[in-house]
Amino acid sequence: MTNGHGIETPANKIATAQATLGLAFRLGLRLPSFPEGTDQNLKDGIFNIVLNALSASALTVDETLDEVFGKASTDTDLTRIGIRVMVNQLRNAFAHNPWRPKWVIFPQYKKSYPIELDDGSKFTFDATSLSGDGVKPEHVGGLEFWTKLLQHCERLVGS
Repeated sequence: MTNGHGIETPANKIATAQATLGLAFRLGLRLPSFPEGTDQNLKDGIFNIVLNALSASALTVDETLDEVFGKASTDTDLTRIGIRVMVNQLRNAFAHNPWRPKWVIFPQYKKSYPIELDDGSKFTFDATSLSGDGVKPEHVGGLEFWTKLLQHCERLVGS
């Protein structure tokens, strides 16, 4: 199992998926202990769960915003454009490799996008030079900002 860093092989892709699923089961269900597991196995597994949850949240928000407001490419609301571009680009970064997501920013999106949430939180998604980089939380304002963005989007689409 790997944790999104280091050398990736076809076998450890599948091993990582299995180990992450196993940890999710252990955290959510009562399963036998894993005495051969190390502290590093736990840290790697938790990293993978966070990565997976980040991916799932980007996918869900992107699809939901499309359902409610139409495709991001046709959205003209200036308060949503930066959010929609960042969410969509994050989703795309995970699309072909969920364990080692990389930014692939097409030329038309290589800009800076100011984002302001309804709670006053601000972040500028700078897509000018991300292409080829591995995804890092700071690219989307950090995990705290991302969580606020998800809450903002939930309020934005209503119930």
